Amino acid sequence: MTKLLPLSFLLLSLVSCGGGGGGSSSAEQATNSDNPAVTPTTPDEFPQGFDDKVITKSSVTHVPMNLISQELTMTFDPVAQTVKGHSVINFNTKKEGRPYFELQGTVTNVKIDGASSDVTNITDPDGQSQTYKSVNESVSSDANHVVEFDYTLPTGRVTFTGGGVRFLTDMTDLNGKFFEYWGPTGFEEDQFAMTLNLKVTNSTSSHKLRTNGEITSSEQSAWKIVFPDYYSKSSFYVHLTNQSLPSKTLTYKGLERDIPIEVYGVTQSLVDTAAAQLPGLFKELEGDYGPYPHTKFLAYMNDRSGGMEYVAATITSVASIDHELLHSWFARSMIPADGRSGWIDEATASWRDYGYTRASSTLNRTATNLANYSVFRKSTPSNVYVDGRALYAELDRQFANIGGLKPVLKALHANYKHSVITNELFWMFLESKTGMDLTAFQERYVTGNSAEIALKSATISESGVTNGASKHPTPLTEEEILRLR
Repeated sequence: MTKLLPLSFLLLSLVSCGGGGGGSSSAEQATNSDNPAVTPTTPDEFPQGFDDKVITKSSVTHVPMNLISQELTMTFDPVAQTVKGHSVINFNTKKEGRPYFELQGTVTNVKIDGASSDVTNITDPDGQSQTYKSVNESVSSDANHVVEFDYTLPTGRVTFTGGGVRFLTDMTDLNGKFFEYWGPTGFEEDQFAMTLNLKVTNSTSSHKLRTNGEITSSEQSAWKIVFPDYYSKSSFYVHLTNQSLPSKTLTYKGLERDIPIEVYGVTQSLVDTAAAQLPGLFKELEGDYGPYPHTKFLAYMNDRSGGMEYVAATITSVASIDHELLHSWFARSMIPADGRSGWIDEATASWRDYGYTRASSTLNRTATNLANYSVFRKSTPSNVYVDGRALYAELDRQFANIGGLKPVLKALHANYKHSVITNELFWMFLESKTGMDLTAFQERYVTGNSAEIALKSATISESGVTNGASKHPTPLTEEEILRLR
């Protein structure tokens, strides 16, 4: 199920607030009537990208699942060194066809609406090297459906050591590696509730579980975690380990609620340093972008450069924790629909990283490409940190007479809190909020389509923004992953 504001809803907002509109209805107003038990009756209630992601192979139509909820059980056996999963997914589809999902594992014992079936591997038609599991039964688009199956994961997805298991959802948006590496998911714009049951059999060691979900049941070797319905494939943070790690807890008094914080890491020094920084960062970001949009925060501190943001959680370094905390607003509350929309949150974070620089001129830089990519692309383009923050610096200058870009971004987040945003909706909101025609910025910097633009090494000194490295952590190396588990 998605919480993407439909175009029809946003267009109504544009009409109601006028050409120079100052406000739009909130995303929550658009979604309060959503009921997982009710089949959507209008196409607008589905993720917009679902039309683009219909795949036809040998005259067979494959349609993306719109996940509503999932009950997932993962069983780890340190003796057999196996990871087995059992999934029950409630879903519907926008069109009739064979429903498909994403999972990097081997699927068996498939049932669709109670009938035995199987899955076929299909690939995306755009050469993005994405592989999906398509159920070998066509389903109607006028009802909800249930698919159930078992799966196994290949070796290397977790570590078995010391009579126990070490399982960490080490994702990265730079390489497009999300929860499908361990469990079934839909696309990034597909939000769904999930209950995750973790079981460790034949274990001789004790384990510690940390997660951004709610642990509703905890036994010696079994846990139940509940995740809310605004989570998507990049949201889930799960760390189950028999490794002892230093930690510290604190509470920040936020604008709307007390925020429990846990910081843990590979050394006590990293934990203490990060814990000392976080209260000031929360105060800054709540002041700029409004109340913290989640109920808690969890930080796993790494002494190297690798890491990633999750909903209300991060794997990060001390140097990047401010960058990752900002993603709690932009990326993991206002969620990018796909790789074509990932530039929005990274531009926001990178613009802050470099002091919210305002450009000295507009529309003079070399054209760039931030979003003109395949709908199946999962990874965020690497040029977004430089080119994205340069675009934001120009928009800040463009909006100078109305207070600059920051208050517009604050309103944007308030409108799309716990919802999905696309590149198109981003620009529609900015034009509605400011009353300005921003077509020239879109065409010059966002949808450039030449290979030279897409692959260029950006130099943007003429904008007043210096070229430099991003504070976004790099993807974790295999060595780092093994150590962090």
